[in-house]
Order: sequence, then structure tokens, then C-alpha cells
Amino acid sequence: MTERVIRLAKKQISIHDIAAKAGVSIATVSRVMSGGIASEASRRKVEAAIADLGYESNTISRRLAGQSGRSLLLMTTDVVNPYYSALCQGAETAARRNGYSLTLACRELENRLDENTLEHLLSLPVDGAVLVGSAVENGTDEQLLDNLLRLQQKMPIVTIGPRIEGLSCVNITSDLSVSVKKSISHLIQLGHRRICYIGGSSDSRSYRSRRESFISEVAEQGLELLVEDNCGTGFSARAGEICTARLLSRLSDRDRPTALVAANDLVALGALRQLLRMGIRVPEEMALIGCDNQFFTPYLTPPLTTVDLHPEDHGRCAVEELIRIIGGSGDVNYSQVRECSLIVRESCGALLGARHFD
Repeated sequence: MTERVIRLAKKQISIHDIAAKAGVSIATVSRVMSGGIASEASRRKVEAAIADLGYESNTISRRLAGQSGRSLLLMTTDVVNPYYSALCQGAETAARRNGYSLTLACRELENRLDENTLEHLLSLPVDGAVLVGSAVENGTDEQLLDNLLRLQQKMPIVTIGPRIEGLSCVNITSDLSVSVKKSISHLIQLGHRRICYIGGSSDSRSYRSRRESFISEVAEQGLELLVEDNCGTGFSARAGEICTARLLSRLSDRDRPTALVAANDLVALGALRQLLRMGIRVPEEMALIGCDNQFFTPYLTPPLTTVDLHPEDHGRCAVEELIRIIGGSGDVNYSQVRECSLIVRESCGALLGARHFD
């Protein structure tokens, strides 16, 4: 009789009971049970409560035993940024279509893949991981390689971003040098000779690649090199305002650039606002090109010319490649360079045609 009562009690235990026993929120219990992000202290409390209450669930038993239940990890940066939101959408769609769940882990862009984060990732019961943003962008190449090799010992990984030398994995990247060349070539055709690159952060490998490509292309085309020393202020709209204000405040009207190439569309958005504040008309007096083709770009005044890196396609492709590797049918070491597209709208002055600038 006692054994029967105990069995019935186990069936009636809910997530609310576990939360009350552990002294944490229901949301925390849910994250622990699904393999999501939670502090180590909270995770221990939840696991202890589950054990004390005798709660039985095949899914939880697998997770607490360190076994995955067709689950993938996507470690990304700032999903508020439309670029990463689109990438996440593509990844989630691909995972769902293939019968996998997707655990999302977010890191701020300026944060590196540190020891604590790495230890947490190693504890997650997932079959594999897609890494994009600060996890594969920030830090020295040696640090990145060491951390990712440790993670790769437990699970297969796919990276999105510039390839990391010495890391054998599937890598998906955009040809950032081509994205810069397309922007500059288009501006040259419109008559521009003084072009400046604004925004970004020197901590980002993608930023360094774009900036180096910009300098190289400007030199190759015989253009005047205008590089703002303080342009590495970030990838936000605020960064665009700051970069534009600093650049134009130190140059005379005659010496200032006639076109700006922004690190991304958010930077371009801030630049557009600052130019309006300074009474500089776009595109009549200053052409502007962004990058990422974020959802708001057609609705700006004027609509923003930009480079589409196709992030949703990147996320979908990364998850599909990861699933192939998990299934034993995919190549585990190659780099897939994806094309980018120049989306011409009004901010570059294309409707005004080719012009001559003093």
C-alpha cells in the first residue's frame, strides 16, 4: 500500500513543486530541465529538488544523465540586433524541420568566450553547437582556438564568421572583402573619390577584415584614404552618430568625404540621424551605404542602400550542416563562402546619376 501511494505521489509532482522545493522560479526550473542557460547554483538546486522529490521524466532523466534529446545549441550575440534575429530564425526553422530543438545562448558582442561560459557550454546536454558573434569573433586567435578545441572535444561545432586558423570544422562565412568592394565600386561609378568607413570594433574579427579590405580597395583604386581614428566605437546606431560627428567636425567642407560606408545598418541609421542634425542632405551632399539589409532599411528617409549578407540563410545552412555531421554523413572540415548582394536604394544617390565632386 505504501509503495502504491509513493508511485501516485510521483505522478502528481509538477514543475511548480520542483520550483518551490528548490526555492527558484518556475522559469529557472524550465531552463534547467530543457538544458537552457541558468547559473550553476540554480542548476544544482533544481537537480537536487528533482532527486529529492523523485520526479521521473524520460526527458529530464536523459538531460541530467548528460544525454541529449535531439537538441542543438545556438550561441549568438544580441538577438535584439535584426541581423542575429534573422540568423536565429533560419536556424530554428531548420532545426524544427529536422526534428531538433534549439537552445539559444546569448552573449554581448564585447564579451569573449571566457572560462566560465565555456564550462557551462560543456555541461549542456546537446548534440552539437552553432557559434556566431562574440564566441567566434572576439579575443586573440590563440584564445579562440584553445576554447573552441575544448568545446569540440565534446560536440561537433559549426562556426559562422571568418574562419579560425587551426580549427577543423565546418565554417560558413560571407566574403566580406567582396561586400566592401561592391560598395566602393558602386560609389566610384557615381563619381565619389573621398569615401570613409565608419563604425565597428577592433575586437571583432569581421570588422578587422572589412576595414582592411576597405583600406586595400581604396589604395588599389587610387582614392584618397579617409580613415577615422576613433571609428571603432561599436556597431550600434549611437556609434554611427558618434563616428559621423567626430569625422565631420575635424574636416572642412571641402575636405570631408562625399560618401560613408557603415559597418552595418544600425551604424548607418545613426549616421543618417547625425547628418540630418548637421544639415547635410543625403544623398545630395553625402552618400551612405550600410551592411546587412536589415528589415528597416527600405523604410528610412531616404531608403538605405546596403549589402545583404543573407543571415537567415546562414543560420539555416549552419544547422543543416551540423545535423549532417551528427548523422555521420557530412564533411567535418570545410569553409563555405556565401555570396553577398548589393541592394541599391536612394541613400547612395543612384537616382541622381554619376556626378563630379570637387
